Amino acid sequence: MSIRSYLRNMQSRPIVRPWALSAPILVLIVCLPMLRPLRHPATASEDESLRLATVQSIVTTGSLALHAPAPKTVDPARLIEKNRRFYADQPPVMAVLLSGPAWVMRRFGLTQEDNGSLVTFVLTVLGVTLPVAGAAGLLYRMGRLFELPRPWRAGFAAAIVFGSGLASYAVVLNPHAPAAVLVLCAAACLIHVSMTRQPRRGASWMMLAGMCAAGAAALDPPAGILAVLLVFAIAAMRFPIRYRLAGVLVYLVGAALPVGLHAAWAWPLKHEVIPGWKASPIIASITSRGRASDSHPSDGDARLASDTIDADDIIAPPSRWITVGRYVQWLFDAFFGAHGILSHFPVILVGLTGVGAVMHRHWPSFVKTLAAGTVVGAVLIVVIYCVPLSDFAGGGGAMFASRWFIVFLPLLLFWSGAWLRRTHSYPSWAMAAALLIFSIGVSLIGMTEPYPRDGFDHYTAKAALDRLVHANLSDALAGR
Repeated sequence: MSIRSYLRNMQSRPIVRPWALSAPILVLIVCLPMLRPLRHPATASEDESLRLATVQSIVTTGSLALHAPAPKTVDPARLIEKNRRFYADQPPVMAVLLSGPAWVMRRFGLTQEDNGSLVTFVLTVLGVTLPVAGAAGLLYRMGRLFELPRPWRAGFAAAIVFGSGLASYAVVLNPHAPAAVLVLCAAACLIHVSMTRQPRRGASWMMLAGMCAAGAAALDPPAGILAVLLVFAIAAMRFPIRYRLAGVLVYLVGAALPVGLHAAWAWPLKHEVIPGWKASPIIASITSRGRASDSHPSDGDARLASDTIDADDIIAPPSRWITVGRYVQWLFDAFFGAHGILSHFPVILVGLTGVGAVMHRHWPSFVKTLAAGTVVGAVLIVVIYCVPLSDFAGGGGAMFASRWFIVFLPLLLFWSGAWLRRTHSYPSWAMAAALLIFSIGVSLIGMTEPYPRDGFDHYTAKAALDRLVHANLSDALAGR
């Protein structure tokens, strides 16, 4: 069924579906009072301050160049200087998209100079909170893949949003949550096409899937790994080979639109076409090696330098085992550390168990490929982006849990639906429920301040809870 036919048939369907709306409404009820402009109006993070400044520049001047050299709360290392003008070192697409609503509000007299908190609140709702609430409704529909009853699908959708940490980042302006939503949209489009009996009518859905996947990469570059792996899922569909090749082509055509939008704004500044490829650790390491090789001294300079170097100053190169040990430590932090996946959201183990259940022979090859691609993409994102950056392991930029994991955690937890449809013993259900309750509790704690201004070196759930309790005690003692 094409998108046009799908929209035409919606008129004959019930407009209000209580179970389908229950999860999105729950997300809005919980998230809206927790939005950062309401709770912490004067403590925007460095990343959020830069993005808001870029939106203001686009609205007022039509350029990405910031008005001032830098906001006061921003590290100068996060800025790019070109032609004596300063730019935010961020993918520009989200700021470009948010500039539309910001321009409309400015036409009605709501400006960031006079109504900064209100403008930020509206932009956060439109750019982050509403997409996350929409993802809950989308997950309800995606649950049909596992043939779950409607009440189960509603609870399933809410559990994914709150148990994966997606809700924690739904209360602050950031690109990670909407990127995760777009990844879910791309997967939902492909699942819808795989169920149709007329592949010709699925071309529009394929294009939409490409737009969503590439749009996620334009917002959050690690999502580009998942966008590439979705091509293999298209190739595994039960269609004739010519339809699968056409599907891949249409998918790439749809993906070219967000990539073109990113290139139009990023090329004059970074000479970048593919979102984030120059900022990835692999490209950065190759570039740094090339610069290091170009900066080697000549033979004459080397001999002159060797005459002035004392033997005691010679330091042996680090052992390979030390390097391996560091990577193992980073991997441990990624999964079990202060910002680890399993230390915050252990219910992901149920999602991995669901992937194992999908790999049985009764599931179609497309579903198996999509599930395997989710796991492979998650591993590649951790290894390629997170481990070399080690942002989650410490430093002022570290946020609640790990913002780099949000893009794949909801889709990974989605596969727990394959585990739900099977029969289990009471201890297994109790263990899964305990993991879910713990993950939801940690996610709710993280909603109190997921994007603090200065970051946290050890922002565990316990540290966040202690911070929340101390803040409430201080307000109580101050008589607020």
